[in-house]
Amino acid sequence: MEGMTSDRTRKAITSIRSTLAIYQHGRVPGAADLARRAREALA
Repeated sequence: MEGMTSDRTRKAITSIRSTLAIYQHGRVPGAADLARRAREALA
């Protein structure tokens, strides 16, 4: 999502990150990787 400027997309990724936090604490496989990718997309 390089060069992302859409506010709607940024809000969706932010929402996903908060939901992923629950799964990361539960040690769900893949949650940490997806959270990292979401963090990178917002950077």
